[in-house]
Amino acid sequence: MASTHSPSSGTQNGYVYDKAGFEVAVDLTTACDGAPLPEGLWDISLAIGAQGVSREVRIGSNRGAQVSGAPTTHVVDTGDDMRAVTLYATTPHGNFTLDIGERKHAVLPQLNVATVRWAPDSPTELEFAGRCTLAAAPDGALAVHLEDGCGHSADFPARPASQAGGDFLVRVPVTELPSGLWKGRLRLGPWTVPLPPAPPHLAPAKWRRRGLPWYAKPTVEGGEEFALQVARTDLVRAVTRRLNS
Repeated sequence: MASTHSPSSGTQNGYVYDKAGFEVAVDLTTACDGAPLPEGLWDISLAIGAQGVSREVRIGSNRGAQVSGAPTTHVVDTGDDMRAVTLYATTPHGNFTLDIGERKHAVLPQLNVATVRWAPDSPTELEFAGRCTLAAAPDGALAVHLEDGCGHSADFPARPASQAGGDFLVRVPVTELPSGLWKGRLRLGPWTVPLPPAPPHLAPAKWRRRGLPWYAKPTVEGGEEFALQVARTDLVRAVTRRLNS
């Protein structure tokens, strides 16, 4: 705790402390005798003592107009795992409480992927657009994670779509994926959200790898979730289709 007391003027009955106040910084990863605070709902109180008299009071109900009581969820990295920590004001008294471990405030409803399309400026980059309403998360932790079912996987981090707000974009350069049926989810540490299926009218991406034609196209094999087929073009079948068309 760091405190400041600066009496600015004397009065007949004492002093006016126009700059008096205090600041407290609590490291949630070491606050419990060097260990992280256990999961649960933690009330926040202020203990004051002087001349043998002490009092402990909850804080939050009397706060400045600029201090919001709305829930704000942070995902923090404790070194061993990631945990959700939400600061919120209780109802009806408005006192501050910490929710550690999603007892009342879940992470998943604050993550969403809304659309899938080919990037307007890059025809071989698949673009996922979504929204994250968390107050904070470790840098690079929010990402699209893809797997092909054969032991291959790839992660593509999200980046902010604008300077303000929680909108984000994830771009997947499909030319870097090996052949296979790729499925995936939006992932933030232990939390995952299904990726939506691509629109059925989305055209395949085409490129050349070592002089040979390749393609990537969304498929319905993922059902209600995203699935992408990456493969080398079968030249014999392609020529046959063209001759028969």
